[in-house]
Amino acid sequence: MMKEQARPMPIPSGKSTMPEEQQEMANLGIENLSEEEVAQSKGIVENIVRYIYSDGAPDILERAGNGSPQMLGEIAGNLVTNEIALEEEDGKEVSRDMEVAIMEEVVHELTDLLMYENIVDLPDEKSEQMFMGEALTYAIAAAIESDDPQFTGESIMQMFTNLVNSSPQQGEQPTGVLAPQEVPYGN
Repeated sequence: MMKEQARPMPIPSGKSTMPEEQQEMANLGIENLSEEEVAQSKGIVENIVRYIYSDGAPDILERAGNGSPQMLGEIAGNLVTNEIALEEEDGKEVSRDMEVAIMEEVVHELTDLLMYENIVDLPDEKSEQMFMGEALTYAIAAAIESDDPQFTGESIMQMFTNLVNSSPQQGEQPTGVLAPQEVPYGN
């Protein structure tokens, strides 16, 4: 028997008013980007993925060696910083607020490539997430060590501080749906 809720929760419609690309970027924690920045982020990721699966795969696989998260992260960080530099050479201004999210996508693509090529064996989602998290840390470190004056240790700390400060505060209503819980009565 299910216990009735004391106060009914609003039922979400299940439909979002945001475009699909903006939803993807919001899931990465960068919901404050403009539509132009979302499109630009998606374009940068697409350019890198196109490179990975066309000319870049053999070189990437050779550089990845035994598939350590450090090597994969360094490759991802370098690919992202190089692509952003190319965008800026073309006269486009690129916000560094989206760089970590772009790196996350590139790390995911590179992890998929290494798994497909049987370089790394990640048997379940938890091990895959741990591997990608560690690789993302190395990707961020590679970007900080790059020649990009806008992506520094201080700027990344400010970005994470802004992300934490924009998260729901204690006492605010969190988003999502509360799952009903069954409470057994008696025998």
